[in-house]
Amino acid sequence: MTDLYADGAAEANRTRAHWAVTALEAFGATTGQNYLDGTLNVDGDILRELGGDLLADLFHLARLNDCTPELVIDAGLMHFEAELDEERAEEIEPYLERAKDAEIELSPGDFKWDEDRPTIDGMEPADWLDHMGG
Repeated sequence: MTDLYADGAAEANRTRAHWAVTALEAFGATTGQNYLDGTLNVDGDILRELGGDLLADLFHLARLNDCTPELVIDAGLMHFEAELDEERAEEIEPYLERAKDAEIELSPGDFKWDEDRPTIDGMEPADWLDHMGG
């Protein structure tokens, strides 16, 4: 197996999304819910139906193995949030380096996320750095 992170965290997460589509396609083929075309473009209603059904069945499997559904959800959210944090850390790294070079104090906690884009004080990071003289 090749390094999942060879092309960065964002591409690693796209790979994970492809794995999810593959799992949903296999699930849908078994249940007769053949709605997917192998791409990452999945209608929200279809994703809710097919994904929801798969999660419900995972919860049945968990219960049969003395594991609560909440533990499955918690583990999934923990992994998702950690993987998203990795992606976001890569995305803001150039801004942190630029701030450091300009001797501007900036930390990852200064960034907020708006629709999957980083902002600082409501501004695009590059604009904020320009404003600060960096």
